[in-house]
Amino acid sequence: MTTAVSHKVTIWVQTLRPRTLPAAVGPVLLGQALVVPGYFGWPTAILCLFCALSLQLAVNLANDLFDGLSGVDQHDRLGPPRALQAGWLSAGELRAGLMVTLGGAVASGLWLVLFGHWLLWILGGLALLGVLGYSGGKRPYANLGLGEVAVWLFFGLVAVLGGLLAQQSPITLEAVLAGVLVGMPVAAILVVNNLRDRHTDARAGKVTLAVRLGPGATRRLFALLTMVPLAATLPLGLSAWAWGAWCMTGLTALGLVREMQRRDGAALNALLGMTALYSLVVALWLWLRLVVAAG
Repeated sequence: MTTAVSHKVTIWVQTLRPRTLPAAVGPVLLGQALVVPGYFGWPTAILCLFCALSLQLAVNLANDLFDGLSGVDQHDRLGPPRALQAGWLSAGELRAGLMVTLGGAVASGLWLVLFGHWLLWILGGLALLGVLGYSGGKRPYANLGLGEVAVWLFFGLVAVLGGLLAQQSPITLEAVLAGVLVGMPVAAILVVNNLRDRHTDARAGKVTLAVRLGPGATRRLFALLTMVPLAATLPLGLSAWAWGAWCMTGLTALGLVREMQRRDGAALNALLGMTALYSLVVALWLWLRLVVAAG
């Protein structure tokens, strides 16, 4: 591989932001773990994961493209460099990448809706609108302070219950609870991102929830999103291993909350990756609590 090609590959990998992928993996795997026995199939599970990863990569490319075109991303951006803003990739290249990732999501999604529940047609359409509507279009819903709500919905209820619908599995109360809770730490990732960018977003007219709430309330929201999944799943009546897993997850959450209180600006970049990994830990804890411990 030549130096030029290697450099281009490195740019694309950085632009796709693979560190965000745990946020997509955890909820999907949790949903598949909650499929009622007798309904689970490996091909459908793999397609669910592929579709979720494709949508996550598409979101990353769409944000890079639309924030660059709208002027939100400028030279004083505090987050990791964006490809369009830095001049690494053109708008045409990003559009092509967006079409490829969306194409992967649509192709796998069509298979799922053809052999799954009819409600997946609606959820799939909403997911595509969610990818393109966060920072694109005339009225991006990020400007309405709805970004965190959308992330919680799509990485929570849609990811978990959509997985059951794809397997034609009945919807259980445990799955609904899991969907409500697992999306919270994923939404916390966006809270960190928007707290870091609140000043440049406000300057560009991007009125995120962090811009609306201010830093104090935004940090309290982060604490709520990280701690509620644990408070709602106390391992009462379970064995010592469940308490041990719960306590370890809780200590991790407390560490993140403390770091959120101490950091600001570019120093929050490291917290983004840590929160993404924590979302995967929460998905694992919910699997242990709702699947393994329940027998």
